[in-house]
Amino acid sequence: MKFNIFPPEGLSAIEPRFHVEPRMIAKTIERELLYKSPLAGLYSLDGSASAIPVSLLRVHQGLLVMKPETKPESGFSGLIGSQRIVVLCGESGKMQFLATGIRLDEEGNLTCPMPVDLILIQRRKEFRTLGPADEDLNFVLCLGAGQELLTKVIDISDHGILLDLRLGATEVEVGRYWHSGYFERLRSRSTTIDLVIKNVRPGADIDRVRAGCELYEPKKLALKEFESTRSAIENARVQGRLNRWYLGASWHE
Repeated sequence: MKFNIFPPEGLSAIEPRFHVEPRMIAKTIERELLYKSPLAGLYSLDGSASAIPVSLLRVHQGLLVMKPETKPESGFSGLIGSQRIVVLCGESGKMQFLATGIRLDEEGNLTCPMPVDLILIQRRKEFRTLGPADEDLNFVLCLGAGQELLTKVIDISDHGILLDLRLGATEVEVGRYWHSGYFERLRSRSTTIDLVIKNVRPGADIDRVRAGCELYEPKKLALKEFESTRSAIENARVQGRLNRWYLGASWHE
């Protein structure tokens, strides 16, 4: 069996923003790990032994159940009651957590209590959260002379956003600035936000184009509302309430 899991990160090198909120840990594990039946690696704390490949199966009565894909050379006796670091690398990035009090159940699976700390490290510099597919949500570009253009949010990070807009509706080129744009949902709107285009790519349809933008010299309020929007979407997705994501956005009334 092909097994390629990257070693765990040292805790001293992990930024605070990569720690999942405690109340979101169970939902994140269920969504990101269990539904995809991923293969993970079970590492010793000191890194002295090779990783043991395990499949994360389910959560049962507060325990995380893992199926060993290979039997350790020394058997399972060294695992029972011990602590190990569980590492998984998937599409969204690298996840790791500490498994304590490991036990062997009647089916030959390993179990441990749900972790109290979950780390999600994305390959990208910042977390990218997919847009909520909310037809009422727009990012409005102000083009001057009273002209405005509605765009769709494809994904968003704490300092960047990917917008989808109609091809030819306005000039879209790397280095161009869009000033005084804002999030809008029905009668609610955010403060004004300035963007600079960092990359341009084709849209999903032939008549669409996508612009990857970064915040340009954001004021404190703009930065706060931008981060609040990303966080609201991500938290709602984890909780299975994506259709009500806007209730967590600080600018929504």
